[in-house]
Amino acid sequence: MLQLATVTMRTDAQIIPYHPNHYYSIELKGYELDYIKTIPNYDQYINENATPGLTWTVIIKGKVVAIFGFRFQWERSAELWMLPGVGIEKDPISVIRGARKILDNVIEEYDIMRLQIAVRVQNVTAYKFAKGMYFKKEAVMRCYGPELADYYLMSRLRYGRSIRKIEDSN
Repeated sequence: MLQLATVTMRTDAQIIPYHPNHYYSIELKGYELDYIKTIPNYDQYINENATPGLTWTVIIKGKVVAIFGFRFQWERSAELWMLPGVGIEKDPISVIRGARKILDNVIEEYDIMRLQIAVRVQNVTAYKFAKGMYFKKEAVMRCYGPELADYYLMSRLRYGRSIRKIEDSN
């Protein structure tokens, strides 16, 4: 079983194991605010999907700026989810590097062959984040998500003992 890691990105920025109270500390923005309107009891939804041992919180300057985690779909196949908040854009490179360390550890520990993420097409920041995590766009899922918007299905595949970093030409 994976020991939940704490990743220090800088002296004032770290990624720590998730606690349900972290949800109440994050200031949501943009597209994430739409989810509150369309998903009843959104806080409960997030906490139910925050798999113990597979969910982390990004803290910058003492402020929760993101929560992310893994959900297994099948053996060796998982989905990454992320709830970004206000302030995540202040140091995107550190956040991506720190989250990549955790992704790499989880992929190795659980022998994940396919990791996927759904990213709303209009959410350019989330798309860039996913690309920075080595996800490749596979398809557009029309009328997807709680608000029935278009989403990219993006994946990160593992071959042998290394993660294949696929460059997307788009």
